[in-house]
Order: sequence, then structure tokens, then C-alpha cells
Amino acid sequence: MRRRRLVTFLLLVLCAAAAHAAPAGPRPYSGCGVVALKGDPGAGAPLLVLYHEPGLLRVAELAGPSLPRLAGSDAEPLLAVSARKGGWTRLAYDDAGREGWIEQPRAWEYLPWREFLPGRLVRILPGMKKGFYVLRSGPAEGAPASGVLTRDQTVRVLQVEEEWARLQSPAGWFRWRDGDGRLTLSLQDPE
Repeated sequence: MRRRRLVTFLLLVLCAAAAHAAPAGPRPYSGCGVVALKGDPGAGAPLLVLYHEPGLLRVAELAGPSLPRLAGSDAEPLLAVSARKGGWTRLAYDDAGREGWIEQPRAWEYLPWREFLPGRLVRILPGMKKGFYVLRSGPAEGAPASGVLTRDQTVRVLQVEEEWARLQSPAGWFRWRDGDGRLTLSLQDPE
């Protein structure tokens, strides 16, 4: 009996250690753009209702600040938008990447990536394949290399063409999202 308790205790310790050392979640999908949730995020703010399809089959009711955000404060989080249909916006509502449609309030500001990224400070994410840190002379994988970015380097975006972003300094182009549509950068909050 005592031996069984010891084995059970050891198994629990090992399971807890494995769960604690679990790798970070996957990088977020970029989607088609970004929405800034503007409005009253306070305790009296209504819950956001998310649907399986626009207006059909409720899947969640959540407070805006609880949604997975790319950057921003609790008062004005920035969220990745995966699709839009009329006045409806689809976005992730949990860290597992489950998505729902929400009727976008007029106060929210949506911008496609090509309009949102220019002028922004971004940080290159660590832990990616070496090719993602290579700067190119043009917005193409076959363009000559013009430099290398370092891990966690903060840079300013000047222009966006498809999945490529032109940087101010160091000058060159890099892929801001990979072939699967996942971000290779994180947005920096304004100082």
C-alpha cells in the first residue's frame, strides 16, 4: 500500500513537471488584418457574443480584454482578424485558436495588414528557422541577401507587399508571416 502511494506521488510529480515545462503555444495566425477594440472595457461593458457563423449558433460570450491579443492595453487590445463578411469579423477567442464571428461595433477600427504595419515598430520573434532572419534586397525569397536580423530585434516597418515587409534600419525586406500564415514578428506597444 505504501509503495503504491509512493509510485502515485512520483507519477503526479512527473506529470506536473512535464506540464510545467510544456513548450509555448504556436505563433498566432496573421489573418487578413487587425482590429482595435475601442470602447468601454470596464466592469459594466457588455460581453462580446461570438457565433459559429455570422449571427448563427452562439459559441462564446466573453469580455473584450480576455480575447487573445497581439498587442495593446486592456482598454484597447489589438486582435488578429482572420476574415470579414459585411459587418461581421472572425477572430480567435482563446489561446487554442478557436474562432468565432462577432458583429463589429462601429467604434472598432479594422485595418488590413498592408495599411496597419507601415510605420509600426515590430520585434522579430526568436526561435525560428535561420531563413526568417535574412534580409533581402527585394520582396522575394530569391532576392539577394542584404543582411541578417538578430533575435528579438526591434525594427520599423516602412512598406508591406504580400507577406514581405520593408524595414527602415537595417534596410531590407523580410517575411513578416510564414507560408502557413503565422506571424514571424510581434507588435510593439507605442512608448
